[in-house]
Amino acid sequence: MKYFSEKIGPDNLASTILFDLIKDPVFLMEEDRESFRYIYANPSALAMLPLHEVIGSRIEEVLSPEISRKLIQQYKHVQSTQKPMEFTERIELDNSEFIGETMLNPIVAEDGRCHYILAIVRDVTERERKKQDLQKTQREIEIERKRLNSLVENNANAVFEFDHQKNFISINKKVTEVTGFSEEELLGQSIVSLVVDSCLEEALSYFEKALEGNAVEFETIIYTKNQEMAIFHVNTVPIIVEEKVIGIYAIAKEITEQKKMERLLRESEQRYKSIFDNHPHGILTFDRTGNLESINAGTETITGYSMNELLAASLLSIILPEETEKVQHHFYKAINEKQPERYELAFRHKNGQLIDLQTINIPIIVDEQVVGIHSIVTDITEVYRAQKALTETKEELEVFWENSTDPIFYIDTKGDILKVNPAFEETFEYTEEEMVTGQGTIIPQHMKSDQIHIVERILKGETVNSHDTIRITKTGKPLNIISSYSPVRNADKEIVGATIIYKNVTELKKAEKELQKSQDKYKIITESTFDIITLINLSGLIEYVSPANKKILGYPDHAYIGSPFTTNVHPEDAFDLMESVTSLIHGGQPATIEIRFLHQNGHYIWMEVSPTPVLVDGEVKQLFTIARDITERRRLQDKIAKMAFYDHLSGIPNRRTFDDKLNKAIHQANQSGKKVAILMLDGRKFKQINDQFGHDAGDAVIKEMATRLQSCVRPIDTAARLGGDEMGVILPELDSLETAENMAQQILKSFEVPLTFNGFEIKIGAGIGISLYPDDTVNEKQLIKYADMALYEAKKSHQDEYRVYK
Repeated sequence: MKYFSEKIGPDNLASTILFDLIKDPVFLMEEDRESFRYIYANPSALAMLPLHEVIGSRIEEVLSPEISRKLIQQYKHVQSTQKPMEFTERIELDNSEFIGETMLNPIVAEDGRCHYILAIVRDVTERERKKQDLQKTQREIEIERKRLNSLVENNANAVFEFDHQKNFISINKKVTEVTGFSEEELLGQSIVSLVVDSCLEEALSYFEKALEGNAVEFETIIYTKNQEMAIFHVNTVPIIVEEKVIGIYAIAKEITEQKKMERLLRESEQRYKSIFDNHPHGILTFDRTGNLESINAGTETITGYSMNELLAASLLSIILPEETEKVQHHFYKAINEKQPERYELAFRHKNGQLIDLQTINIPIIVDEQVVGIHSIVTDITEVYRAQKALTETKEELEVFWENSTDPIFYIDTKGDILKVNPAFEETFEYTEEEMVTGQGTIIPQHMKSDQIHIVERILKGETVNSHDTIRITKTGKPLNIISSYSPVRNADKEIVGATIIYKNVTELKKAEKELQKSQDKYKIITESTFDIITLINLSGLIEYVSPANKKILGYPDHAYIGSPFTTNVHPEDAFDLMESVTSLIHGGQPATIEIRFLHQNGHYIWMEVSPTPVLVDGEVKQLFTIARDITERRRLQDKIAKMAFYDHLSGIPNRRTFDDKLNKAIHQANQSGKKVAILMLDGRKFKQINDQFGHDAGDAVIKEMATRLQSCVRPIDTAARLGGDEMGVILPELDSLETAENMAQQILKSFEVPLTFNGFEIKIGAGIGISLYPDDTVNEKQLIKYADMALYEAKKSHQDEYRVYK
């Protein structure tokens, strides 16, 4: 301050006293060569700047280089033009940002030169932030509007909007695609015109629930424009504005083909399961690392071992040591080459008998990746014995030939068929005569060259095993065949033909394909559902959470994996969830419960949770839960419950609550020996108020009467609106009539002050009638009637008075 006084003198110093009182920062700057120096700063300015020693310092010594350069240019501009200049500047302070609206005022000396500039800074930080927040909010609102329009218009599903009468208000372009109806044809029409008669009543009931504020999902059938029936999965969403349902959004997905495919898939799954369960050959399923996953009944019959025994002992441990290397070789060869592998091995049955098995390892390929192996095992012990005996007796050979379940036939060196077995005739529908004479063929035209190549290999003495091919029946049905070719030699060891055995694996191939489709479908359903699906192991840890968890609760799936299934469950609800899950593990029945989950933002969301066990051979292996967001439903339930017992206009109890409270008050009085008083109250000139000032004024009077009445009664009393401007008060546990009369006087006094409405003063008048239990009557209806009679007497005086029934 001393420096300042030396530079501008005591007279000018005195003039700055006013600046010390100003809340806005004020600086007086002096030209200092190519910069400017602070020679005065009021307390507000000193509090804002980061340095303690500001007075006497140059701008660049106080502020950052970037801000200093800009300010010096602006100060020089004001100095040269000698005109005030206004601008807005952002300044980064120690822990905050300061936005100032600065006015630079030149101080021109008598000689016409400007050596001093007065800077006044107005703090507009909060104003600018609010302005930015407003702009941001407006942008977000516009983005949300465009997002909603885009979501509706570009939705992959059909989106309808309905009014309260269930008439179409708007549709998106998908509606026209799936129904054939244009927007002009549907707008104004009722949903009744689309839904088939058999589904109409149910569909309308769901729409009514939506109009009550409940989101509902259901399936229905509608007529398209060309009068075809289409199945739709519909999600009705109430459109709620200011807590009122103004319409309904219906999001519909056509599932006609899906339903058809589901039916076909179920049929295919049943066929696959039937083949797997009932196939006479053993079928074992392994993952790609060789872990056994399942076996069929045929495997148990062939080996004598059950599934549990094979899992407990491990398959390799019961294979003969000399066969282990072979088994591993063919297993991984099928994995690596993605081709079926056929081989034979000796195996010791559970009963100790040594048997011979023929195995075909068929790769399970999903998305061009091998995920496991189907091993089809056939007990060929008897076949071996028959082959051994074949050299001794033709009869024994014929037994095998006639009874084989697989097609077997002989060919010559040209590839022509010489003989077929009955299984061949049964499988391909051709007789032996048709095949021998060339009247029938089982080789597709495009695969002729493949057969020629195999015959060439046979003539070279090769044995062709597990050749995967396609053959056709007499009716043209294609079959997936695993074939084996063995050269036949004469006594001179010359190749004279070959024996061919076919294994029909058509159903197995189809089952594999359908199984893959099923797995893909279940994955799509799980990943796309709106509900949260959680997979839990028997240790109570979460193994999988569907993506819907992120949308509903805000947490990514990795936040749950490996965590207890009660993670983020409200402490008060955790026990219910644990009890439900524990009950399932011990054989209990599934039950749906309602519990709260913590959202990532810190609030709780009500969820409807349905735990379900995953059973394998009747034993619980895992559990999964399906959780649906019911927060809005719970809110509406609470709201509806309140609406049932409270008057919608005044907010105080209604007639239903009044009657219930009166019944309880009388019951209590019978036990305590005390009295109950009823005050019936009716406004004066209420019709005149409606006629003169309008129904809005009448509603305002009723609300004000209820408010004042509520302020007069005790906590144990009940004030209720019974209809129109008629109200009633129940006073329980009274010792005398005097308390009721005092209450009536207090109520009338509270009505003396007029109500101001739209600039008008409206007088609130009332009459009150009083009856007393049990003095006047012990009948509830009579008690109310007597209070009404007393009210009638009070209103005769045309004054604000009360009367007691006599």
